[in-house]
Amino acid sequence: MKMKFCLSCQKELLGRTDKKFCDAQCRSTYHNTNRPLHEITIQKTNSALRRNRSILSHFSPSGKTTVKKEVLLKSGYSFEIFTHLFSFKSGTYYFCYDYGFLPVKDDNGVEKMLIVQKQDYMDNLKFNPWESLS
Repeated sequence: MKMKFCLSCQKELLGRTDKKFCDAQCRSTYHNTNRPLHEITIQKTNSALRRNRSILSHFSPSGKTTVKKEVLLKSGYSFEIFTHLFSFKSGTYYFCYDYGFLPVKDDNGVEKMLIVQKQDYMDNLKFNPWESLS
């Protein structure tokens, strides 16, 4: 009988003849280290989006609030990552799934974010990036 070894840790495998890993941790480690680069990029982006959404929802439990930009920065918010945009007369809202923010400045020039939770009427809004080119 030919000996087989775990693809991750190289320990001798016992049990089923088609076994490739000694346990779930080795299987997970193997697949995580052998993923294509684009999959790693996608995972990092999705993690950042989830973190951003979590931060926005934490600071806006009632669905609408204003928070200083520096507070969100200290919380780990990443401003360059968002899922979609909504343009209004008041400006452009940057959304992470169902929470978004509008960058604003108060009378003293302090940068703040007006955080809102997505409303039903926003489903009918369409963003056209070519609109400003006409």
